[in-house]
Amino acid sequence: MSYIVWLTIFIWIPTLYFWVRFGKMLRKYLMVCVMAMVGALVWSVPWDILAIKQRIWYFPKGGHLGLYFGVLPLEEYLFITTVTFLIATITLVMRKGYKGNKGD
Repeated sequence: MSYIVWLTIFIWIPTLYFWVRFGKMLRKYLMVCVMAMVGALVWSVPWDILAIKQRIWYFPKGGHLGLYFGVLPLEEYLFITTVTFLIATITLVMRKGYKGNKGD
C-alpha cells in the first residue's frame, strides 16, 4: 500500500467526516488546528531528518511519490500536518462533548 493511499484511508477520510459532521463547531477553532500543525512541523521535521541521518528509519523507494523536500518525501510532511490536524479535530470534538445532531 502506498503512503498516499494509507493517508487517504486512515487520515483524510476520517478528517473529512469530522469536518462535515461537526464543521460548524470546528470552524471556530480552525486556527487552533493550524497552529498545532505548525508546531508539529517545527518539532517533527528535525526529528525525522535526524532519524534518517542516524539510519533509524528510511523511506523505501516505491512507497511514495518520489517528491522530496530536503531529505523528506512530500508524504511525510502531509503525514505530520494532517495527522496533527485529525488529532486536534478529534480532541476538540471530544472536549466539547458533542452529542447528537445539534447545530453547535
